[in-house]
Amino acid sequence: MKDRILKESISEAERKGFRFTMGDLAKQLGMSTKTLYSYYPSKEELLNDMIDLTIHELKLKENEILHDSSLNLLEKLQKCLVLIPADFTFAQLQYLEELQRYYPKQWETVDQFIQEQWTGIISLIDEGIVANQIRSFNKEIFIEVDIGGLYRLMDHAFKRRNMISLQDTMQEMVDILMLGILNGNVHEEN
Repeated sequence: MKDRILKESISEAERKGFRFTMGDLAKQLGMSTKTLYSYYPSKEELLNDMIDLTIHELKLKENEILHDSSLNLLEKLQKCLVLIPADFTFAQLQYLEELQRYYPKQWETVDQFIQEQWTGIISLIDEGIVANQIRSFNKEIFIEVDIGGLYRLMDHAFKRRNMISLQDTMQEMVDILMLGILNGNVHEEN
């Protein structure tokens, strides 16, 4: 039953953000709120399990990408940088801001994962530098720009109530980080 609750809570968060109520969730599950609370005594405990499941899914997906022999190095890097849990593909950027604002302890877990999940990406970058496919650069700044950009866009989406897709935002950020802004036809003029 907990798996069913967890799956439906992720769907509810995808539809409404993290401010859904336990009553909303119980209704979607066709059970009483009292029954729901017998499995999850608080919404915070439910959010903890949702976040743990999501992080676990992301780690599995990253591992799949890293070991996918059908992808070249740059494809692996791009896919790892835009990795989003399947259930949150259409989620809005402002939902992460809601989590940060209204559930700080749960956000702390997400933030820690965002800050620390760079091992596979750094390995790909190092491999690309050795293979001369990627120029040498300061990886710490790259990470800070990526994380800082995501957090800034979250704040912007929340303040303006923009319903920006998390998937679209991540893809655009990665395109800019990996491809830059110059057109491939631009030649340097002296």
